[in-house]
Amino acid sequence: MRKSFKVKGMLLALLGLATINSSQAHDEWSNGKKVPDWVKASCCGQADAHHLRPDQVTRSDDYYYVEGYNDRIPISQALPSQDGDYWIFYRDEGNVCSPEGGCSHSGQSAVWCFFAPMDF
Repeated sequence: MRKSFKVKGMLLALLGLATINSSQAHDEWSNGKKVPDWVKASCCGQADAHHLRPDQVTRSDDYYYVEGYNDRIPISQALPSQDGDYWIFYRDEGNVCSPEGGCSHSGQSAVWCFFAPMDF
């Protein structure tokens, strides 16, 4: 429950920042395609957006599992996707390595937004 409030708080903060500084919003993805308005209004920057293929997402009774994202996502946090695709927004800081030489892919933020088709 506490994580849900944290995510909602982050969303409100990001929405406030987007409203204050809308002139710097991303209009295009790195491939030159237009970022949908509903995505820009709901989430964050270009580097944080991960457009997913259906085979990269698995759903259980209570959670989504996304290939490449380390944590499971509660079904209750999924937002309806307006284009019928899966989208996940989080910051990926890459590999975190210890002085002993071991590395793990744990440098990920919490999910800011997760959009899923709601036609099941």
